[in-house]
Amino acid sequence: MKRALLRVGYILKPQGIRGELKIQPLTDDVRRFQGLKEVYLETAHDCVPKKLTVNRIEEQAVYAYLEGCHTREAAEQLRDAYLCVDREHATKLPEGSWFVCDLEGMQVCVDGVEVGRLTEVIATGGVDVYQIQRLDGSKFYFPALKRVLRDVNVEENRMDLDGQALSEVAVDED
Repeated sequence: MKRALLRVGYILKPQGIRGELKIQPLTDDVRRFQGLKEVYLETAHDCVPKKLTVNRIEEQAVYAYLEGCHTREAAEQLRDAYLCVDREHATKLPEGSWFVCDLEGMQVCVDGVEVGRLTEVIATGGVDVYQIQRLDGSKFYFPALKRVLRDVNVEENRMDLDGQALSEVAVDED
């Protein structure tokens, strides 16, 4: 199921005393924060648009100010919130790539027969690994290889796998 907003950052903590935030990037390319001026602040209570001023970008963190946040105390209130963008301002993905949030929860079929749901995408630094929860509750894992993925249809929330290729790479959870 497609989400209207995509999470691009997670607020870890205040940085300093003037409201600066330390943000964990939730994107494969941390440079996507360069030039990002507006985001949606997603808290447990609501999701509101805010202006963002990025101060510096490091490999594992982004440091920025968020509109209306000028003190350490205000920044502390934003701990554990998410920064989101709408799909119009999302990074354009190459063919054969999908946003993780669009994959999780997807119906998974093997050779046309439903076997379960994709419950987690595990980033390994190389090929992602997909966790599938079978209809009986057990789980298995497989690398997201083109030869295994017969079809991924985000609009229909369905993934079809090649049974033969899957049998060569899938691992059951112990």
